[in-house]
Amino acid sequence: MRITKVVTRNGDKGQTSLAQGDLVSKNEPIINAIGDVDELNSVLGVCNSFCSNDAILKDIKTIQNDLFNIGGEISLNDSDKKLLKDESLLFLDNKIDEMNNLLEPLKEFILPGGDSFSSNLHLARSVARRAERSVVELYAGSLENNNIVKYLNRLSDYLFVLSRFYNKNNNIDENMWEK
Repeated sequence: MRITKVVTRNGDKGQTSLAQGDLVSKNEPIINAIGDVDELNSVLGVCNSFCSNDAILKDIKTIQNDLFNIGGEISLNDSDKKLLKDESLLFLDNKIDEMNNLLEPLKEFILPGGDSFSSNLHLARSVARRAERSVVELYAGSLENNNIVKYLNRLSDYLFVLSRFYNKNNNIDENMWEK
């Protein structure tokens, strides 16, 4: 896809076009889902601005590309074309396992926090949960084998574990929830 013009004025009346040209209202569930995935991608961009670890930056860039594929797949609106690869789920599962194996098990909930990077990872995690809810609403009738829902669910787990992993490796204490 090539973007030749950013300002089109097509959305000035509250409508927008999907990937295949269908015109829909900007308050439709499909646009909410695309918007939440886009916001998540932007929050990950903010996270990147606070991270100097090349391996983590590479992984987050991979995830950002996956999120663009998810937005594109949603925008195709019931097309048989799948842009999110099965390997993307496996990537997240493997990364979660690698990091979790190096962490102490949680005994209590932790409060979101840490430095600017890990705090923003928690923000990204909560945006991922919202994006997941939007996608669940959109695909309410076909959730069983929906890789987008699975990916967003797994991504929020990944972001939580990455924040803990990063904090541990940078000697940043976790803030434990006090009952």
